[in-house]
Amino acid sequence: MKEYLRLLRNPDFLLLWTSQVVSQFGDKLNQMALIAWAYSVMPGSSFQMAKLIFFTIVPVFVVGPFAATAVDRMDYRKTMYICDLIRAIAVLSIPALILPRQLILPVYFMVFVSFSINRLFVPAKMSIVPRIVSEDEIMPANSLISITGVVAAMLGFGLGGLIVQQFGIYTGFYIDAGTFLFSAVAIYLIGARYVPKDVSIKEEAVGIWGALARGMVYLFSGQIFSDLKEGLRYLFSVEEIRRLVGTSFLLWALLGGIYATGIVFIQESLGSATADLGMLVVFLGMGVLVGSMLWGRYGKGWDRFVMLYSSLIAVCLLLFLFAVLMRLDLPHKFGWAGVVLFVAGVAVSPIMMVSQTIVHEEAHQEMFGRVFGVIEIVIHLAFVVAMFFSSLLAEFFSEGNILILWAGIGIGIGLDGLIRRVRLQ
Repeated sequence: MKEYLRLLRNPDFLLLWTSQVVSQFGDKLNQMALIAWAYSVMPGSSFQMAKLIFFTIVPVFVVGPFAATAVDRMDYRKTMYICDLIRAIAVLSIPALILPRQLILPVYFMVFVSFSINRLFVPAKMSIVPRIVSEDEIMPANSLISITGVVAAMLGFGLGGLIVQQFGIYTGFYIDAGTFLFSAVAIYLIGARYVPKDVSIKEEAVGIWGALARGMVYLFSGQIFSDLKEGLRYLFSVEEIRRLVGTSFLLWALLGGIYATGIVFIQESLGSATADLGMLVVFLGMGVLVGSMLWGRYGKGWDRFVMLYSSLIAVCLLLFLFAVLMRLDLPHKFGWAGVVLFVAGVAVSPIMMVSQTIVHEEAHQEMFGRVFGVIEIVIHLAFVVAMFFSSLLAEFFSEGNILILWAGIGIGIGLDGLIRRVRLQ
């Protein structure tokens, strides 16, 4: 705690931390507004929800491969506040210009722009921390940003759902645009300890669009494909990482399969677009937060894949219970659903932690970027394909039955992986 208080006395870190807490809250509020908009356009449609989610994910494939390269050629602080200003304009245009005209495709385009810019913002944010804190403060600084980011995100989902339900979709977008503007101003004021990167006058003049142009050159020159090919070759040469990629593909396919249909299932079961959904996400997030602390402390002696498959089985059993519970006419159904999702959050928390640990333990450090890059593309591809497949199934079967189907598939995958792993030991 003393380390955190010392960090917050650093004016530059305080500005960065405050900007991220506010913008994380606004970002999740924005997602609640988008979900409410999709619900208003076509109530009960998993396919409509899947289309919206698709435009939040596709920047991973279009912008992600060269985002870090582009950001490395720019001053991090400048990149961050320009990104925030662009995102504020993109979000503000939705209620100000697009929704009054009842246009659908421009909403998707602005969502794509906002999430594409976020692919540039995140590596800049991760890179600026060592420039504003001392070397021994880097780990607690990242920890504080992560923990408070999760808390702000949970508040964004919970309060955001209530705000959108009570005051309307437009209000959600306006507040989110305001949080981006606040973040931009806070980041612009960073400067007490921050030493700007040594970039040329030409690069300063060209700004972020020059970085994007260089990234596009990198993308179309073929170098990116060479890097990805090298990453794939290395990835498949290491047995533990190869097994992790296969498992991650299945895990994210499962997540994609239940994501859009799960949102619609909750909306239809509880009869509200965002209020109940947002609060249930808070229960899930609280479980992930508690689980991360518990597994980080007590899970060190476990075999990584045994933990991974056990977690998958537990989560899918809880998913099955959730799907059945929401169909029953029970008193306090929302409360019981919250308890189940909290426990599911505790159960799911080891998955990402274990995945990152396996790469850190098995891969060479100079290959981290390419390995993580390939894994990110693989898992998001699995997510998108499964999400659309599941949303198409929802045209013929109920969302509840689809969740039960995916729960059964996940339990089968987990048991098969667990048995194979035990046999190897």
